[in-house]
Amino acid sequence: LERERKEKHLAGLRTFILVTLFGSFCGQISGTTSSHLVIFAGMIAITVQSAMVLFLRAREDIAAGLTTSVALLIAYGIGVLVSQGQTMAAIALSLVTTVILYFKPQMHEFSHNLSRRDISAIFQFGLIAFIILPIVPDRGFGPYDSLNPHNIWLMVVMISAINLVGYVILKFVGQRWGGPMLGILGGVVSSTATTLSFSRHARDNENFSVMGAVVVSLASTIVLIRMALLVGIIHTELLAELALPLIAMFLCGLIPAFISWRMTSQQKTPVPEAKNPMELKQALLFGLIYAIVLLAVSTGQDFFGNKGLYIISMITGLTDVDAITLSNARLAGTGTFGANQAATSILIAYVANLMFKLAIVGMVGTGRMFRWTLLCFVCLALPAMLIFA
Repeated sequence: LERERKEKHLAGLRTFILVTLFGSFCGQISGTTSSHLVIFAGMIAITVQSAMVLFLRAREDIAAGLTTSVALLIAYGIGVLVSQGQTMAAIALSLVTTVILYFKPQMHEFSHNLSRRDISAIFQFGLIAFIILPIVPDRGFGPYDSLNPHNIWLMVVMISAINLVGYVILKFVGQRWGGPMLGILGGVVSSTATTLSFSRHARDNENFSVMGAVVVSLASTIVLIRMALLVGIIHTELLAELALPLIAMFLCGLIPAFISWRMTSQQKTPVPEAKNPMELKQALLFGLIYAIVLLAVSTGQDFFGNKGLYIISMITGLTDVDAITLSNARLAGTGTFGANQAATSILIAYVANLMFKLAIVGMVGTGRMFRWTLLCFVCLALPAMLIFA
């Protein structure tokens, strides 16, 4: 990505990927034949190709590139794999190579749409996931041994990965698939940021109010899938407890959102103003919030029982559902409290978060957007409220 963004480069995004594939071919063939000469020969081949391209460019005979040359080397490697009976690997790598070659414009556009800050954030994700995580101590600290640095940082990595994938897709898709897709991706990146962004758009353009409500409602509905994913990764028994209410809330939330979207389906939807969620300071902030919530939930449960747990869930859920979802799933998994208590606590946090976002729409957006959002949020929260009752 970094080389692709330079005006003059020997190899860009596709070439680096193809060279990596070629290296994997050489390694696989070397392992099969028990000879390291294949790896050495592959290195020589890449070196010669690079030297030839540099020589031709210096003479200014042609605007030479490495992509096709490396693709030829990979084609040769695929042939070797087929001859050794590794047909499935050969087919899979053939398809991957073809996709990389075919989607040249899209890959170039994607790389140039990323800012320097975005590239830096991707580097930072690599730092927190592959450098910091393996060296963080994996044992309990603090009151109730509830603070496990490795577990806390693992949650940071998991949330950061989900946010980063959603952000990259959002940046790549842009306005191409309309309001519903922006609402879905907004829910993956940050439903709160999406709510604030589209409330501002509605305030600037009254006609955008209903579409703004659609995007905000879909973003909040997608949060339910995000919650299910997080709980399922950590504690499958808790997911079974939450499955019915989450499905009911999801379906009830889609109905008014779909009706609203049918009213404004032809309207052009602006891309939400989402900051890159993978900046290091945001990762550190989430880790701190998660640790505080983890400690607060353990303390509240110990001193005040279920009421304390639910109050803390309601307060922390106002601004962040992820932290309370992860903490409850982890503590339920360790047996600190039951699955039913954890499920109720997570639902309380989600409803509190809906109230917070509705307040944002009321203060920043228009009255019309507020009314449509209120209708959608009531439908979203209704199954949870019935459970509370």
